[in-house]
Parts: sequence; C-alpha cells; structure tokens
Amino acid sequence: MTANIFKLLILSPAFLMVAITSSLVQSEDPLSASNENNSDGKQDSAPRRPVSEVNVENERLAQGLVQSHLPELKPVLKQLQTDHPRHYERAVRDLAQSARKLDLAKKRDERLFDIEVELLKAETQASLLAAKLTVRDHASDRQSLQQAVSRLLIAKTSKARYDVAMYRKRLERDQKLLETAEQRLSRFQQESNSVIKESYLSMLRKAGRKPDETERRKKNQTDTAASPE
Repeated sequence: MTANIFKLLILSPAFLMVAITSSLVQSEDPLSASNENNSDGKQDSAPRRPVSEVNVENERLAQGLVQSHLPELKPVLKQLQTDHPRHYERAVRDLAQSARKLDLAKKRDERLFDIEVELLKAETQASLLAAKLTVRDHASDRQSLQQAVSRLLIAKTSKARYDVAMYRKRLERDQKLLETAEQRLSRFQQESNSVIKESYLSMLRKAGRKPDETERRKKNQTDTAASPE
C-alpha cells in the first residue's frame, strides 16, 4: 500500500498538491494568512506575479468538466486562480485535455465514455486524498485513501477489460479480412489465365469495344472447356 500511495503522490498533478496543501494549511492555521500583511496591519506592498493568460476555450472545457463530473475540484481551482495563476493555467490545460478525451470517447462508444468518466473520478479522488496526507496524517484520511485506491483499481480493471474486448473484436474482423484476402490470392494464383482474360474483356466493354474474331473464339473455347459435361 505504501508503494501505491507513493506512486499516486508522484503521479498526482502538481496543481492538486499545491492547491490542497495551501487550502488545508490556511483552514487549520488561520494566522498563516498574516504573512500577507505587515505587523501594523497594512497589506504587503510587494508586487505580485503577473497573472498567466489562460486559454479561453481550455477554461470553458475545464469548467464544464468540473461542473459535470468533478465538483470537488471547484474550490481547488478557485484557490489556484487566486494564489497560483501559473498552476491554475496548467490545471485548466490538463482538465481541458481530459474533457476532449471524454468527448472523443462519447462519440466512439457510450460504454467507453462511462468507463473513462469513472476512471477520471477515481484518479481525482485518490489524488486529492493523497494530497491531503502531505499536510496532515489522519487515520480517517488513510482509510479513505485505501477505499479510493480500491475504486481506482476497479476503474482501471474495467478499462483494461474494455480494451481486451475491443482488441478481440478487431482481431476477429481482421481474421475475416485475412481469410478473404487469402481466398482472393489463391484464386488469382490458380486461375491466372482466365482472370486475365475476364479482366481484359471487361476493360474492352468499358471502352466500348468488342473482342475480335480470334478473341471470341478463344473465349468460346474457354467457356466450353469450363462447362460441365
């Protein structure tokens, strides 16, 4: 379990770690906000970093995804937008990419869409809980993380099972195509002369021409030899 948690922490998006850590520190220690003020109560005059420019379309997609499937990320994004604009820009970009992936899955297969949504939810839940443990180590959070990891494993198993089923269908289809191609090749190899003649006469007809006397005689001989007695 320790290894799994470590992997989750490593693979978790940076924006989750930063936002959750900042949010939890402020909620557990309200005085931490005093870093922004001077001892006389005046606001620190140090200039802030310029806010990063966020792609409008990416932001629309990200907000739509959060609204529909990941409402637990609303406060996280709000925290980032206020305190960490660069991380907010990255979060929006990552979420927009996930939104596009879901859109493609929905157009392809409704079942795949449901699987991808559950996988995204499970990954997000596990990442949020893992991020919380970087700030505080509560038994309840550990228990919740264990449940989240189990949910994530189930979601990944469903996706793997779906992929296997799709590959099997593709393999069956390709096998039929292979058999058809092999039959065509065998016919060409066994009946090369007749196939050439048939193709030649067909091309003549398309060109609006008729076979000459020699060609007609050869065709009749071929037809007679091929007909059953």
